[in-house]
Amino acid sequence: MIIIVGGIVGAILGSIAILLVTVLLCRALCQLRQRRALRLRTANKIAEGRYVQIGALAQWVQIRGENRDNPALLVVHGGPGIAFSAFTARFRSWERDFTIVQWDQPGAGKTLSRRRRPGAGGLTIEGMAQDGIEVAEWSLQWLNQRKLILFAMSWGTILGTIMVKRRPDLFWAYVGAGQFVNAARSEPLGYDLALERAQQLGDVKTLKVLQTIGRPPYADQKTAAVERQALGKVGVETFPTLRDLLHATLFTPGYTLRDGVAFFRGAQASIAQLFKPMMTYDARELGTTFEVPLYFFQGSLDLHTPAEAVQEYAASLQAPHKELVLWENEGHLPVLSNPTMVLKELVVRVRPLAAGGPPR
Repeated sequence: MIIIVGGIVGAILGSIAILLVTVLLCRALCQLRQRRALRLRTANKIAEGRYVQIGALAQWVQIRGENRDNPALLVVHGGPGIAFSAFTARFRSWERDFTIVQWDQPGAGKTLSRRRRPGAGGLTIEGMAQDGIEVAEWSLQWLNQRKLILFAMSWGTILGTIMVKRRPDLFWAYVGAGQFVNAARSEPLGYDLALERAQQLGDVKTLKVLQTIGRPPYADQKTAAVERQALGKVGVETFPTLRDLLHATLFTPGYTLRDGVAFFRGAQASIAQLFKPMMTYDARELGTTFEVPLYFFQGSLDLHTPAEAVQEYAASLQAPHKELVLWENEGHLPVLSNPTMVLKELVVRVRPLAAGGPPR
């Protein structure tokens, strides 16, 4: 009997081992296929990633572009805790016109993967904005360029707005996609839009969830998370789905299994630390005068940072130049769901500034 049981257990373990090896082999082949698709073949290309000492923490910075002399564009990712370096493939077309600098913020992606633990209480808006400024300074020195274009998304616009306000000398222009202004204004607007969408779509289940939790503001992160899930049900975003996130973290070249785990851990831990600071943040407290050109890229159906709040904020600002690009029927993250559309606006409106030309 012992021999029989031992044989069965051995067969099961053997099958598991074979399955694991097969999965890892498939993953390696998919990463190889993506690596070939992402390969840059131009003479003056740049494709590198490294840990850079920023403040007290080594942070991951990735730089890619077909011509390292192209205008540099610093991506300040959203989340908090969602490192966009995992979505390198979504930015591949941008690398013809820009040198793309991806920074994994503290508590996110490869930066978290190296540290392994997010660190309780270690993430603050103030500290991360200062880190962003140091990343910009390092990138300019490394690339031997005068200034960067700062491209910030969602949560990243909180950091980005502070960065260009404090150090306008580092930036050709600021582009905010899904601009976060202040929760007291944006959250109720987004809730009302979600109710309308649920009614239009006939989504009775999501409508009931929204009606049950009521209108923001919410006193706790748990209720806010329920609302965010409901917004996702009725939003127009097509990317990223959970499948997209898994694909990115498993198959992006250079992403280890530890990096993939850190990607998901970072999102959860970052929002736990930064929820209250986000809910009390108000971009208007920075003042209304900026010394760099300002661009706001906005989806008309954005439920997270509603267009109405962004339009009000943009109208209140003074800058050498400002524009608001409003995309009909787009949601919160067109930079990921429709990167070609976003690139077109960047090339036409923003890139000329880095070449010394006037705004379009």
